[in-house]
Amino acid sequence: MDDYIAVYLYDVKRAIEEVESYFADYPMRYDIFEKDYLRRSAVERKTEIVGEAINRILKIQHDFPQPNAKP
Repeated sequence: MDDYIAVYLYDVKRAIEEVESYFADYPMRYDIFEKDYLRRSAVERKTEIVGEAINRILKIQHDFPQPNAKP
């Protein structure tokens, strides 16, 4: 595996873990989340990081497996 791909995968993993941490001891209700601007913005930013990392991986390895991606 390319070293850059490993770094990007680590970025994806870290972003997911951070998003999960935002919801520790937080009610899992969309109506509450929707009104929480700060938490919503943080989740949006982490989603952007995941997307950018995946795009960079695909530029390096076009056939990188994405089993849960929609075609």
